[in-house]
Amino acid sequence: NIYFTNQLLVSGSEDETIRLWNVKTGECFKILKAEKPYERLNLTGVSGITEATRATLKALGAVD
Repeated sequence: NIYFTNQLLVSGSEDETIRLWNVKTGECFKILKAEKPYERLNLTGVSGITEATRATLKALGAVD
């Protein structure tokens, strides 16, 4: 997806980032990335959850 004005271009990417570009210089001056809901949640030693739940939590940012 791309949003464009005469001074700013905003692009979204599959790497889950939004980039802000200066149209005149072609410079990317800001990269935005939202934290995932479970970013850095440590699953080491967690028991009582299914492998599907573990995989889902990891997809949402948890680490194992």
